[in-house]
Formats: sequence, C-alpha cells, structure tokens
Amino acid sequence: MRILSALPLALLCFAAVPTAAAAPDATLDAVSRPAATVAPTSSAAARELAALRGAEQLRAQAVASRDIPTMRKLISGDYYHVETSGRARTKTEFLQALARDEFEFRSYEVLDMEVRMLDSGRAAVVTGRFRASTRADMRAETQGAGRARELRGRYVRMWVLGPEGWRNTLQQSTEVRTPAQGQRPTAD
Repeated sequence: MRILSALPLALLCFAAVPTAAAAPDATLDAVSRPAATVAPTSSAAARELAALRGAEQLRAQAVASRDIPTMRKLISGDYYHVETSGRARTKTEFLQALARDEFEFRSYEVLDMEVRMLDSGRAAVVTGRFRASTRADMRAETQGAGRARELRGRYVRMWVLGPEGWRNTLQQSTEVRTPAQGQRPTAD
C-alpha cells in the first residue's frame, strides 16, 4: 500500500527529468551562443516571439494610458514590480498605484528590446531601454517652475507563457541618468 501511495510522486519526479531523446532546450542554446543569434526553430516559435513582442508594446501603451484592465490581463497573479527607486510592489499594489496616477506618466515608450526565450519557449527574459515623462513635469512646465524631465532607463521583465497567453511575472527598472556638467557620459 505504501508503494502505491508513493507511485504518483515517483512518476512526477521521473517525468520532470529530461531524457537524452528530449528536444534541445532553448536555454542551452542561449547560454552557448549570444541571444541575438538564437533564432526561432519553427513557425510556432516565431509566432510566440511576435506575440511576446506585441505584449511588450501593449504593456507600454497600457502603462502610459493607465489602462488597468489591460494591465490586469498582462501581468500574472504573482507579479513582482521593482521601480527605478528600488521600491517593490505586488500586482495589487502596482495596479492601485497606477490607478491613483502615482507614476503620473504622460508617456512611456520602449526604445529597444532583446528577447531571450527560455524553457523551450514557455518563458522569456526581455531586456531593453525605455523613455518616460510625467504629467507632473508638464504642470511644472506650464507654471514656469522648470522644464519637463524625461526619465530614461533600462528594464528587465520575465514573461511566462500560459493557457491565456504571455503574462509578465517580474519587472525591474533602473534609471539611467544623464551626466552632470563636467562628468564623463556613460553608455545607455
């Protein structure tokens, strides 16, 4: 009887161990070659890559316009968001802040992105650069208190492919500041 009760666990462990006959993992290709040279191996992989790139662009538009229903669909329940300031938020906290217009974005634009497919195309890490400006900057501009401040930065996002499509599970962004006068510029 003990053997029968342990059988499902043993089968699960056995199923999780890859065999030599299994298809090569895209993760191994990404490690052995630069990500830019890892090409989709099928039309299905190409479609998923295009869908992920579309989800990235849709996410940027939804952030800029504070489109909470779209963001709710694009981010997973266990979403973890780290802002440029270092503050971390859960999905609920992030959506509430976006709804309250705490970020005050007037624009948010992805400048470039690189996609690295993982886990045989079921997950992806997306890195890139973004540019944003805030509504608070616009108010300062109209009141003569200053000029619009443009935020530039880099981001890393983790996406997972599920039955409903691509879902963003992790977001971390870092501001890339322009050098002060007299300092050497850094590459962004």
